Amino acid sequence: MDLLSQAAEWEEQTGEKTLKLVSSVWTYSTFHLPNGDYSKQSDFLLDLYSNVKDYETQTGRSVLPALQPVYQSASPAVWSIDLRKRKASLLLEVLKLQPEKKPVELKGWSDEESEVRSFLQCLAHISQLRFPPLKDNIERRKREKTFLLNLCLQAALHERGTIQTTVEKVLSLSKVYHYQKCDFLLDLYSHVKDYETQTGRSVLPALQPVYQSASPAVWSIDLSERKASLLLEVLKLQPEKKPVELKGWSDEESEVRSFLQCLSYISQLSCDDDRFFQTVCESIPVRSREEDQQLASLLQALGSTLSLGGELPRKTCRSVVSVLGLCASRVDLTLNPSKISLKGALLLLRHESKLHKLRLSVGMAVKLSRLVRRTGRGATPLTVPELSLVLKSSQPPERVLSRALSSVATLLRLWRVQCLDLTNFQIQGHSLITLLCHQGPLSLRLNSDTLQQLTVVVYEAQDKDLTQWFLEKVGGDLTSCRLDWEVLLSLLQHSTHNITVDLRKNRLLEKNISDLLPFLGRVTLKSSSFVKSSIRHIYDSRDSDCVSSLLRSSDHWINLNSRELDRVDCTALCFTLQHSHQVKVNLLWTSVPPGEIESILPLLDRVSQLSVDRMLLLSFLQCCAISQIQQGAPSSPPTAVWLLRSLHYRLDLSCSSSVDLSAQDQEKALCLTTDHCRAINSVLKQNQHSTQLVQNQVQLILRDCEVEDRALRELLPILHIVKLSPSKALLLQLLDLVSEGIEEGLLRHTEFLCRALDGELDLSETRLDQKACGSLALVLEHSEGLSELDLSHCQLTDHHVQPLITHLHKVQVLDLSHNDITDALTDRILQLVSTNTSIHTIRLFNNRIQDRRPFLTDKRFNIW
Repeated sequence: MDLLSQAAEWEEQTGEKTLKLVSSVWTYSTFHLPNGDYSKQSDFLLDLYSNVKDYETQTGRSVLPALQPVYQSASPAVWSIDLRKRKASLLLEVLKLQPEKKPVELKGWSDEESEVRSFLQCLAHISQLRFPPLKDNIERRKREKTFLLNLCLQAALHERGTIQTTVEKVLSLSKVYHYQKCDFLLDLYSHVKDYETQTGRSVLPALQPVYQSASPAVWSIDLSERKASLLLEVLKLQPEKKPVELKGWSDEESEVRSFLQCLSYISQLSCDDDRFFQTVCESIPVRSREEDQQLASLLQALGSTLSLGGELPRKTCRSVVSVLGLCASRVDLTLNPSKISLKGALLLLRHESKLHKLRLSVGMAVKLSRLVRRTGRGATPLTVPELSLVLKSSQPPERVLSRALSSVATLLRLWRVQCLDLTNFQIQGHSLITLLCHQGPLSLRLNSDTLQQLTVVVYEAQDKDLTQWFLEKVGGDLTSCRLDWEVLLSLLQHSTHNITVDLRKNRLLEKNISDLLPFLGRVTLKSSSFVKSSIRHIYDSRDSDCVSSLLRSSDHWINLNSRELDRVDCTALCFTLQHSHQVKVNLLWTSVPPGEIESILPLLDRVSQLSVDRMLLLSFLQCCAISQIQQGAPSSPPTAVWLLRSLHYRLDLSCSSSVDLSAQDQEKALCLTTDHCRAINSVLKQNQHSTQLVQNQVQLILRDCEVEDRALRELLPILHIVKLSPSKALLLQLLDLVSEGIEEGLLRHTEFLCRALDGELDLSETRLDQKACGSLALVLEHSEGLSELDLSHCQLTDHHVQPLITHLHKVQVLDLSHNDITDALTDRILQLVSTNTSIHTIRLFNNRIQDRRPFLTDKRFNIW
């Protein structure tokens, strides 16, 4: 300090830049303090600033500007301060000298409102807010939370216009409420409510925007620690119903009744304990009709899923039944009680005629079977779309399983059950024969091991009726089974039901294919190898009738996925297509010999959907373009039209999952040549001439593609008839090409490009240099405008934005977030928006704009 004061005096007397010379000794991190001792380094710099400020006040001399390099290059990585000993205004002044936001560690703080307000101003210059760990962690954490809540309280009192931004900032800067947004907002509401009670001031209305737009997607609360009335008040502030997750609850009757009031504001309710609803019913033993309606709403919020377990006295059964009477047909009911009387069980189902799903423990199944035999259920049998068993083990003892299945068989005779789900455990095939013999519409759902065993049991029985009943009850779906040829053939011969098998699990020999052809109309086979062999056998026999049977068995798919075709295979495919109509063809990863695509092209008028990988797609496009040149005449078949129609007007040359490329092909970009682009141009133009093509009807997807400028120029004339999805690099290339064109071409191609992009230009996360910005500015100048321009994460500076800003009035939604734009452009951006009502939104958050206040008066700006 003495050095600085003497240097200031000498500079005043002689005019020499002595202050700058003295301060330069600190411009490099040459402090005598231990490395990483943020606390001492912070104290030194804070003391220095404070002393120099006092010196300036006393002498009228200007010293602080000379110290700015010190605070910019030699400041600590983390600013550490105790606000019980220092003013927050001092921290603010020091932080303003930083070239970037810095973390701040608070060793202590004052609860005085003026000091909390002062610290609020610091948030804009802080990247992270930390609190040092102490031994009394629980009490300290409470104080830290209170400090953060006080910050939001002061913002609500004095900075209402930016309260939402402040709340988001407090949450993002501190880890005190890390991943606990629900707890923070509940604590904030409670804290502000207490403040209102103590002071009589009205603060909560200022917080309403926070709870309306910044609330969590799901409210999570533990009602064993908080009052349900607090949740109710917070939910009332929501503009729409929200999901709620209960981590705990109280079974006090008053709290349960209070929680029921929340249901009007809850869209969906989840809870760790599946017996929560049972607990609620037991908590309110005596209820009105209105409360029964509330409980029915509670059950609906829980997804209409009800689980009853433990001891179920008649009182609880009666309490649940009064609610089921209002909504039973939508309820999935699980009955797994450890103890229940016959009268209690009768009470549960006496007045119900339909449940959506019913899951029964073995004990409950036995009890109910005894009950329905005794009562007969009168003239109103229970209707259950799906019935299943709950067992403690996936492989229960044979005795327990036999008892359970016997009871279920009894229930099936007296109830109307559409589906019996037994997938949760393994059953010996012979144990299910009784269920197969059940008369009436019933589908069985079994796990793969059980279905495999049952299939063998049915095959060994060689009984036509049993085979027919078996296939009817499993829906003919044997895709999970490994079947010998003899088993499959026997099932087909002994029944009239359709069968679905996966030949990837059932290796049929080549000789078996011909034996299977008479049954093709009844068997669905999921295998491209089988389809390939089948169409070849059909072609060899020239049996066109078998084509329709094959197509019925494959849901009108000719699946040749991953097959290597020879010339005879391709001839067989053409024969199949000649006798087909509206068929779907899968040629993904399929190898087609040279010259064979030409024979397939004229038959695409019979294909409703063609699936190809991008290399085969290019082959089809090139063959189509060549055939047009060779045929030439207007009367020639419009192969381009058929090709595009079969591709659903989607030319996908990307590595997307829809094209389903091999792993090797995904590793590198596809290089499109001039011939490739010329073929695309030719096919699209031919299609346009042959049909009244709607604008953007054809999707041209060029992500993961590399194209040379010469090749890319072939695509410029047809951009107006496609919807283009390019990579970011390719989009930049297009902008450069368009901007380099002659004036007449520029106008036309600019219009084509904007139309191809559907008015949305996305260059986000792409580093833009000055040349790219100039090209973009030129395109904007000659365009009719864009609905959206995304330039977020582009490392844009003021210098980059300068050439663009003149033309940005042509953009409705502009995203400039996450860049390096500064306050220097504030006036020009404000003028741009104020004079152009066509601009709907400009996103400016996460830039280097320090003074955000001018933007807060116009809702079209998104900035925080």
